[in-house]
Amino acid sequence: MSGDRRNRLYSYRRWSSGLRFGLLLFITTGIAGAIDAPPARQMAITIDDLPFVCTTDHSLETARTITTGLLHWLDHYRIPAIGFVNGNKLFQAGRPAPARADLLRAWLATGLELGNHTFSHTDLHRTDLSAFAEDLRRGEDALRPILAEYGRRLRYFRHPCLHTGRDLPTRQAILDLLAEGGCRVAPVTIDNSEWIFSKAFDRATQRRDHATAARIGEAYLEYMLAKLAYYEQQSRDLLGRDISQVLLLHANRLNARYLGALLERMAARGYRFVPLDDVLPDPAYGLPDTYTGPAGISWLHRWAITRGVAPSFFEGEPRTPDFILKLADVAAE
Repeated sequence: MSGDRRNRLYSYRRWSSGLRFGLLLFITTGIAGAIDAPPARQMAITIDDLPFVCTTDHSLETARTITTGLLHWLDHYRIPAIGFVNGNKLFQAGRPAPARADLLRAWLATGLELGNHTFSHTDLHRTDLSAFAEDLRRGEDALRPILAEYGRRLRYFRHPCLHTGRDLPTRQAILDLLAEGGCRVAPVTIDNSEWIFSKAFDRATQRRDHATAARIGEAYLEYMLAKLAYYEQQSRDLLGRDISQVLLLHANRLNARYLGALLERMAARGYRFVPLDDVLPDPAYGLPDTYTGPAGISWLHRWAITRGVAPSFFEGEPRTPDFILKLADVAAE
């Protein structure tokens, strides 16, 4: 497909996405919705740990099922998502696994973008700078040839665990390294513990406990909507307005099943889904960020900590229900 044709197709998809969700909101809310319509908001959907992550089954069949499910929902609703790849998942026993690389080609063929998430999901807070830099480069090397097949280039990087460095010189060294390769960091404003729900869902699915899996799925949707409301309020409290948001999800069974329902519920809150490129020009993403603490946290909280807000600002964040923690065998968030 030529570059011009691909751009036209992408522009059409973005236009039809807005039309589809506009119709959805009109049908759902009717005339009353026109009187009390939700505020207009926009969001970029980002999905980590591609090609897939599953805590109970690492088979190619499961990988394909997860990829097919995610791409179904993203294509159905014309969502211009970006996926972040761990390069080591394209290998088995130290050798290239072409069938796994084909999963990434399926993302690119759908018109989606891919970014680097390091080769082996290395945690910058648990390794030295040189080792992390090497893993970052290996991730780039694994991904760039596949991108080149589709005339694409590597533009974004996501830190594993959202750990960006325990001191400012380390943070800056990584930013400089990324800039040399033409990349920038993909921030996250709506952080969450979806991975705990995913672990519980994997376990229920593995033992074919469909009732429990459905209960986990419904709890996940409720939790994510509560997280949205929380970070929307954080945005208004910190900046006096709704900023353009960046949502973090993962390429797992849970989202392969429930992403469509989540997208519909977010659309009902007034969200329009746009590429990451369209979110980052929001002035919020130019705010100072000097956070070097141990946690991987939302950029909204990084900006707030840098600004020196009172601890009470962070109160009220939704927590993972106890029954999900128990099902996932996770002691605490």
